Amino acid sequence: MNTEQIGDVLIITMPARLDAIGVASIENQLSEAVNSHKGKTLVDMSEVSFVASLALRMLLTNLKQVQGMGGDLRLAGLQPQISEIFRKSRFDTLFKIAADRETGLAEYA
Repeated sequence: MNTEQIGDVLIITMPARLDAIGVASIENQLSEAVNSHKGKTLVDMSEVSFVASLALRMLLTNLKQVQGMGGDLRLAGLQPQISEIFRKSRFDTLFKIAADRETGLAEYA
């Protein structure tokens, strides 16, 4: 997981595999980054090729936390197979999802 800030938006780039091991390795780091920023957060999912239910829970938990502080967490760059998982689980109704990082940043402007 990598983080960078562009303007007032925190960008978090997810690793390729968000399985149990992948989630365990970043869950605390993600929560700390989102909670300390407390504002606009864009999660770049463009490199993610696998997502487990634990990853969905992790993202939803962080969305609720940041919204409780007046912030927002959005997703960008979902690969087709990942987008399908979000659609089937109806997580696409919980998150604002942009086609790519640039679009996600523009939508925050």
